[in-house]
Amino acid sequence: MARRSCPECGAQYSSETDTCETRFHALLALDHSRQEPWGSRHGQAFAAYALQHPSAFPASLDAAWSALYRIYRFDETAADVFASVREGRAMNANSRVPARPREATAHPRVTIVDLGDFAASTYATELDAWCRATLVAWGAVIDAPAP
Repeated sequence: MARRSCPECGAQYSSETDTCETRFHALLALDHSRQEPWGSRHGQAFAAYALQHPSAFPASLDAAWSALYRIYRFDETAADVFASVREGRAMNANSRVPARPREATAHPRVTIVDLGDFAASTYATELDAWCRATLVAWGAVIDAPAP
């Protein structure tokens, strides 16, 4: 069977039923189970997915950029970043965060397909690599995952 790729993030698939969207829905089910390691990392997973699939959540792109930038560039804790959202403080109000570029400059080196089946033992590390690769694809200068 021919391989096909996601037009937005570049993920490679060999099955017609395996898509970024179906994987994202499977990940959301884990996130919403409120079990670890997925539940506490929902915001990061959503932000990475939104930035890698900008047509799916266009109104969330600035918040996603700001959240990941604060976490991976400024080393703010994800809990603090997303608590500011729940408290009604704008995520983009952090003046240290540069404006989100108009579009990604490249396909990311890590996509949702690289997270496999979201195994608990590796999920946190894989999620961090996904988030970092997402920021780098949008032009952020941060420590990126190894190629």
